[in-house]
Amino acid sequence: MPHGVEPARLFYLDNLRALAMLAGLFFHAALAYSPMLHSFWPSADPKNHPLFDLVAWASHLFRMPVFFLLAGFFCALLLQKSGGRAFVKNRLLRIVLPLLIFLPLLWLAMAWVIKFALVYVTQKPPFLLFVQAMMAQSEPPKLPLSTMHLWFLYHLLFLYLLTWCGRVLLSDNLLNKLRSIKPNQLLLLMIVACVPALYAVSVPFPAPEWIFPALWALWFYGLFFALGYGFYRDPQWLAQFDPDRHLYLLIGAVSYAFYYYLLPANLIPPGLNADTQPQGLLKLSITAFEAICAVLWTLAAVLYARRCLNISSPLLRYMSKVSYWVYIVHLPLLFFIQFALTDLVLPIGVKFLVSSLGTLAFSLLSFHLLVSWSWLARMLTSDKKT
Repeated sequence: MPHGVEPARLFYLDNLRALAMLAGLFFHAALAYSPMLHSFWPSADPKNHPLFDLVAWASHLFRMPVFFLLAGFFCALLLQKSGGRAFVKNRLLRIVLPLLIFLPLLWLAMAWVIKFALVYVTQKPPFLLFVQAMMAQSEPPKLPLSTMHLWFLYHLLFLYLLTWCGRVLLSDNLLNKLRSIKPNQLLLLMIVACVPALYAVSVPFPAPEWIFPALWALWFYGLFFALGYGFYRDPQWLAQFDPDRHLYLLIGAVSYAFYYYLLPANLIPPGLNADTQPQGLLKLSITAFEAICAVLWTLAAVLYARRCLNISSPLLRYMSKVSYWVYIVHLPLLFFIQFALTDLVLPIGVKFLVSSLGTLAFSLLSFHLLVSWSWLARMLTSDKKT
């Protein structure tokens, strides 16, 4: 096979997408033991350690950008191979229907888990104390609707709409000019373009989970979506970046070191206490390092996956099959287990492993009990690209 020519079946993209989704479970599990998020993470444990922040925020910078890059690639693939009508039908089945079905169920499950924690957890984290104080009011305020961790499905719908607009309004000549930009110049443009979106929000950039679509998220994740879309249009374009993959990894690591050093010790969102968020030149510096890491590590993840994960194995096929379901159901299960562990005197590493692996085990069990044999399998384990 000539260098730079992709095989008919891109196993590494399926495998990388599955790993990116499953990594979300371990990312959320780590936040319970984060010193930076202790003040407002729902399942924050009395014990915490900076190592969890170091690893969690590193993964945060590229995990979801990787997913949106892959989503852009698979969007172009579906449109090219199946056409617009089949694309819409597929997205309704794989994106819209899961969002409509599972989001209300997740609201109910999370409400039950919080009620459980309020009753049974003795060493309540600050978030539970805040909820307890609100519920004690004569007229408790209503919380705004949230898309929770399914925000990525919600925002994908808007990116699909923008893609349709782009296909109608933008000419192929403009797209060809963008693809003609030299690789490293394109990366520099990506980094610069990411900075305004990231500067508009708190650091690290938050999950845009409220019911109103976040313009900064559509811009930031849309850049990666567009990059993935372009990679499908010209597979050899991706190969041009491959010789510098080690350099991208190294520059990203150095940038992350500066980024992590400059982060505030307590990441209270600006809406609760603006004084904890960096301002001015300091925030611009943090945002620049944030953008460098996000762009370079996202690309490096795809390039290394292209070399190391372009294989088909029973384990990887199974991970790809179950990953969507695991991501959908994992958060209430994780919070329940972490709340149950809160008052136990256990080493912090044991708590992390029990909560993350326990959540994974229950998620897989529920997959086989509820999904694998039912009509849900067609919606959540389709062989068609997402």
